[in-house]
Amino acid sequence: MIPEGLQYASVSSLVSKIKDIGMNAIRLTWAVEMVDDILDGGHDVDIKTSFISVLGLSNGTSVYKAVMKNNPNFAPNISRLQVFDAIAEECAKQQVYVHLDNHVSKAGWCCDKDDGNAWFGFKYFDVIKWKRALSYMADHGKSWPALRSMSLRNELRSTGSWLFNGQYVNWSSWYANMTVGAGAIHTANPDVLIFFSGMSYDSQLRPLLTDGASGEDMVFDMSKFKYADKVVLEVHDYDMDSNCTTKRDLLTQNSFGTLNATGSGVRKMFPLVMSEWGFEQSVAQSQAPYASCLREFLPEQKVGWMTWVLSGSYYVRQGVADKDEPWGLLDHEWKDWRCPECIKKGLQPMIAATLKNTT
Repeated sequence: MIPEGLQYASVSSLVSKIKDIGMNAIRLTWAVEMVDDILDGGHDVDIKTSFISVLGLSNGTSVYKAVMKNNPNFAPNISRLQVFDAIAEECAKQQVYVHLDNHVSKAGWCCDKDDGNAWFGFKYFDVIKWKRALSYMADHGKSWPALRSMSLRNELRSTGSWLFNGQYVNWSSWYANMTVGAGAIHTANPDVLIFFSGMSYDSQLRPLLTDGASGEDMVFDMSKFKYADKVVLEVHDYDMDSNCTTKRDLLTQNSFGTLNATGSGVRKMFPLVMSEWGFEQSVAQSQAPYASCLREFLPEQKVGWMTWVLSGSYYVRQGVADKDEPWGLLDHEWKDWRCPECIKKGLQPMIAATLKNTT
């Protein structure tokens, strides 16, 4: 529940790293569990306690000391949410926007259909606490000049069961919950954009663009909501098997058709952001059809996008301390680009093309 990499680098250096290649926004993920701790426990947890509870006394203390050495402006008892504050403050200084992404309810690696975070009402996904947390973070974020948007939930997905705790895994349930969640954000902070993710790990938005889902009484009509002018759709893409022609067609049908009401049956127009795409950082993968296609397609669509992932490593992932992230733009120690050629010849030209096409 603490933003990654601070045992290897300072907040300011990481934001500068992002800024240096032309990126102008970060997707800052958070867990409902952090807000539960604050509201149900009466206060947030300081990061030293948090590190020790997860990594053990010796390793946790070592990581804490490294974080404090790299970030001497941190108070000794700085809490988890105060680290978020520090990141938001630095982003404002360097003119980088912040997008707050509710990634999970219970903190942990995402995403699996059996992790308890997949759908409304599932093991850890308490809908009442989720709405409470959205409201809390939206209100807290009002003090962040860099905050521009918030997501409702990352990668909603089926677990193989179609009913759990009274919540059907379908578009009607999606609509009922997501519109109420959006209302919670808007009431607390009417200035932020609200990102609506779809189903199937956020690869599917089509029923929102058409007359609804087959066999369901659900039409995605935002006009009746006070936040109608704040709605942004978000989509993820990790389909590495399709050729570029097929990928373009599928993206148009399932999501990007909303930009200009193109594609069979597409009738509704919304702003759209691809909030996740990425690949293992190597020259071979950077030159493969998946990455090459999206580098052309996304700037052509004149949309914003975010790539997974900056992290070179994790404090702990799936029980492994200091686990490496092969998909990370940064190397294990968060100092240099993992694949400099991927950045110089791939990502930077894509960033430049995107900014040119959207300004």
